[in-house]
Amino acid sequence: MSAAPTLTTTSPGSRVRRWAVELLPPFVVALLVLPFVISGGRAWPWVPATIDLDVYVLAVRDMLAGGNIYTTQSPGYGLFFIYPPVAAVLMTPLAFGPYALWQVLWTLAGVAAQQSVLRRCGAPRGWRLALLGVVVVLAVEPIRTTLGYGQVNTFLMFLVVADLLPDAEGERRWWPRGSLIGLAAAIKLTPALFVLLLLALGRRRPALVAIASFLAFTVVGAIAQPARTVEFFGGLAMGDTRTAGPIYVGNQSLLGVVARLLGDSRPLTLAGLALAGVVALLSVVVARHWWRAGHPVFAVALVGMATCLASPLSWTHHHVWVVVLAMALLTAWRDGRMPRWLLAVGGFWVLWVSICLPLAALPYGQDAERSYGPLQDLVGSLGPLTGLVLLVVLAVRQLRVSRSAAAAAPVGSR
Repeated sequence: MSAAPTLTTTSPGSRVRRWAVELLPPFVVALLVLPFVISGGRAWPWVPATIDLDVYVLAVRDMLAGGNIYTTQSPGYGLFFIYPPVAAVLMTPLAFGPYALWQVLWTLAGVAAQQSVLRRCGAPRGWRLALLGVVVVLAVEPIRTTLGYGQVNTFLMFLVVADLLPDAEGERRWWPRGSLIGLAAAIKLTPALFVLLLLALGRRRPALVAIASFLAFTVVGAIAQPARTVEFFGGLAMGDTRTAGPIYVGNQSLLGVVARLLGDSRPLTLAGLALAGVVALLSVVVARHWWRAGHPVFAVALVGMATCLASPLSWTHHHVWVVVLAMALLTAWRDGRMPRWLLAVGGFWVLWVSICLPLAALPYGQDAERSYGPLQDLVGSLGPLTGLVLLVVLAVRQLRVSRSAAAAAPVGSR
């Protein structure tokens, strides 16, 4: 009689058990802390104040009733739906079923996306991934508040990472490479910066797929909501972001720094946007170098964080890319493959963004930012300035290395 087959780690049952081990602990912790993340929630009965998810649900219901998704306001908070129409189309299922169920499912999906990103960035599998996920939920403000608000930031990060960083154990791809980046860009425009990274890496086909995917999903939104599509992109072209002004200290973008330190007049705003554009392009150049040097996770992290620096408005919970940066630095520290100064500066940036001291220590709202003293201005702007300095120093270092290599090359090989 032949021996019974041995269950391997690649069998479906084993994979399901491992996924459960990796997902359930951070998911349960997320459910427990969710009512305490955003003010207004209650632990018992369990009623988290997922105020952004509220807006999504209300906008989708208004859309299905023939209303305008851009005039939808959440009761009490007065928040608006700010994404392209295709996002509302993709969120259509939210209109059906109990809201509490969607709070649970949305949180589960957010934690699952987070765990997938950690895994693709080199986190160990099994209980260690579960423990790391718990730490991320509790200690990383952008992740915690993304879950608390019921936001989409982690989903967008997952789409980009799934396109660029393969699963360490291999996977069967059901989508053309680049299509998920296009989807992420169609939902929120900032991930389009990764198309430039693909082009810089010489990956024309995935870049073209990303562009085609973006256009296809945008067309879907236009077919479903033609008037709203014109309204959204027309307003965007006129500078209407449908949110608060850039001076709010929760806006941790470079434009926010310019507005708080120098002012928010039109010339200064244009200068801030120009700076943001330069930084976005600089991040692609620097990321290209690190990708080819064997640090793809770090390259993705640099471009991801640069989307937050370059966007006119990047609330603290948008900086979920700090998780990718942390994983890249942790791996490099363990392997000894990065300069110590880079680990130190990058590590400081990770800690600063994760702690989110500006919102914890500073007054804000009703233009309180206009009366900040020097120390308060430093606290409010140190995160984006650290990112700016890091990218500039990396670019200068890269330029020096390139010049040294060119000078050392034999004359005939130049």
